[in-house]
Amino acid sequence: MPRTVGVLAVAILLFAQQAAGEEESGDFRQLVSMPEEARQLMRQDMLDHLSTLNEIMGYLAANDLEAAADVAENKMGKTSMGKHRGSGMGPGRFMPVEMRNIGWGMHEAATEFSQVAQNGDLTGAYGALQKVTSYCIACHYSYRTR
Repeated sequence: MPRTVGVLAVAILLFAQQAAGEEESGDFRQLVSMPEEARQLMRQDMLDHLSTLNEIMGYLAANDLEAAADVAENKMGKTSMGKHRGSGMGPGRFMPVEMRNIGWGMHEAATEFSQVAQNGDLTGAYGALQKVTSYCIACHYSYRTR
């Protein structure tokens, strides 16, 4: 839990720092500029991650930790990283280092979730999944691309 709290603390700190420079729109998040193609790739990845989280929760509800572990690792874990690298438009290359670190943390947390779930620890899996979503929250509360 302490690492999750740390991630959320960073997001809150970024949010507070940006409050001083609030735009007229009322959106405190840091604007990250990137080419439209990279932005679209990242948007599709985020939609895929949301769908994957839903799939994982369904497997957890069915007590199928093996399937939850497989989906988490292959769709969100470290195994899934770098799929846009060859395009030259991988979104990570346009992110501030702090944003990139949050993204890497999410992928690492998904891999950790997968390992916990593979061990058959349902309670631990729920805790590990919460760590994954804390990275999602930290990033989405801190950054925007429009």
